[in-house]
Amino acid sequence: MNIRIRVGIGPTKILAKQATDNFAKKNVNGIFTLGKEDVERELWPLTVDKMYGVGSRMTRHFVALGMTTIGHVARTPLATLKQKFRARFGKQSDIQAEVMWRTANGLDDSPVTPGTFDVMPKSIGHGMTLPRDYTTAEEVDIVLLELTEEVCRDARTKGFTSGTVHVFCMCSPYDAPTGFSQQRKMPLCTNNTLKVYRSVREIFHRNWNGLPVRKVGVTLGSLADEEITQLDLFEDVTKVRELDRVMDGIKDRFGSTALIRASSLMKAGLAGDRAGKIGGHYR
Repeated sequence: MNIRIRVGIGPTKILAKQATDNFAKKNVNGIFTLGKEDVERELWPLTVDKMYGVGSRMTRHFVALGMTTIGHVARTPLATLKQKFRARFGKQSDIQAEVMWRTANGLDDSPVTPGTFDVMPKSIGHGMTLPRDYTTAEEVDIVLLELTEEVCRDARTKGFTSGTVHVFCMCSPYDAPTGFSQQRKMPLCTNNTLKVYRSVREIFHRNWNGLPVRKVGVTLGSLADEEITQLDLFEDVTKVRELDRVMDGIKDRFGSTALIRASSLMKAGLAGDRAGKIGGHYR
């Protein structure tokens, strides 16, 4: 089996992470080194949404502050950035401002601690930027189901169930985007795709404003050990889980497109295209 990996190298963890996300994934050989002397030339010209820890909501805040690139954040004096954050978020935002400023400058004093990889994660999520505007509920439902399939399979692989689900949506146009970020508690902890999808779909259609959709994400939270299972009077939970494991096993052995839902074969489906990518980029 040929397994492709992407490696980011840097003198600090934050630079190594940003080397991976922004450069190694797009590099032909999959390896990129980002040194302290390269930060201004390589990292600063990137748009601010490419900075580690900056999501769509923080991107909008930075743009409103006139900071559209990582360099804009890095070159802003820390005291000035804190003042801007206080005016926008309140007095408690000093730490957040400093984290953003240090990230933009590639500063990270935290040590590499072997063994921390096995700490239980707080959430499991996947998101995607759509190749075009999705304008109908039927189209969006297809990609929401595909994302739910991904996060639930990931949760099953890692041995977790989830008690809450979070849905993110960003609508066009990019220069003045709208959208929402909402979560809800599910009736029972689960990692079953169709059960989670019911909650995902309900959240989306309750909050969607009908504008063209360009980015969506699904995240599972309140993770629990899969072995601790709450039984259902109306369903054989064990059989459902066994079926999920059989389907996951087939995909693990023959590839993620060995089994695919019929909806993903429609024009709006992206499962086949995403199967040929690593981290959102073609292999």
